[in-house]
Amino acid sequence: MSFQDLEAGFARPHPSNYLNSSQQKLRQEIGDTSPSQSVAAGIFKLRTALLAFDRLVNSLATPKDTFELRDKLHKTRLHIGQLVKETSAKLREASEADQDAEPLKKIADAKLAKDFQAALKDFQKAQRLAAERETAYTPSAPKEVLPS
Repeated sequence: MSFQDLEAGFARPHPSNYLNSSQQKLRQEIGDTSPSQSVAAGIFKLRTALLAFDRLVNSLATPKDTFELRDKLHKTRLHIGQLVKETSAKLREASEADQDAEPLKKIADAKLAKDFQAALKDFQKAQRLAAERETAYTPSAPKEVLPS
């Protein structure tokens, strides 16, 4: 598709055109806004927030370690905690919906649960590392706070 096509108003092909038949069948069975899809989206958001948290943790005990960094770290930790609560509730909802579901859907949701557990373990490791570094090192004061 070219820019001329877009300007002329031609629509893009629907993404489901690129799915194979088994993926299309599964999507039709569970629907586009199923609890499983919500769990997958929550895990993606959680992983993204974990990457940001890891970057902040890696800045601890370096010259970049400031009170602002630690405040940002704290806010990110709270945000991740909220994402964990939301995703956990969605996972519980998906597992309750799975009681009458087909084996294929149960397997897919079990994989999501495993991914969620792995994300939680990664978060716990990062929190331990952050706690160690926060207690071992004090942040440097910004230059405008230092006396002249």
